[in-house]
Amino acid sequence: MWARKAAALASRHDLIAPILLSIAAVLLTSLLIRQAHAHLTALHIWHDPEDWALAYILPTIFITVLFGSNIGVWTALISGLAAAYFVYPPDFSLAIDDPQNVVELGLFLALSVTASKSTAVLTDEKSLYRRPTRKLDGAALVTDRRGADFAPHL
Repeated sequence: MWARKAAALASRHDLIAPILLSIAAVLLTSLLIRQAHAHLTALHIWHDPEDWALAYILPTIFITVLFGSNIGVWTALISGLAAAYFVYPPDFSLAIDDPQNVVELGLFLALSVTASKSTAVLTDEKSLYRRPTRKLDGAALVTDRRGADFAPHL
């Protein structure tokens, strides 16, 4: 009975840390986007904040590499909500005025989920903190062209 409770608690902790880290990554990205947009607007360089929504793909890829594609997809959805709230007008509201921006957000979500899943394929769906580390020594097995394994003579 104690083992089941310990396993359930450990699985909850394994789920809570990635979610909190993904929320923190999205909030950090939001802060950086707001600061960059404020500085570029003050310098009269950039007036279109919708282009910054693509920056939310970065935390999605980062979280996917660290924790796998399932948490990466959740990060993509959180990033979409953050983009709607922080980037698309009206600011600090989930309501989006322009229908074109709604389509852009939908395409952004599709791109983010695709990036998450393709990153998972590239990393063999093994999250970074669960990948085994292997140390190779001089007596490691070597495979010849016929596929037969043999140990090298040292």
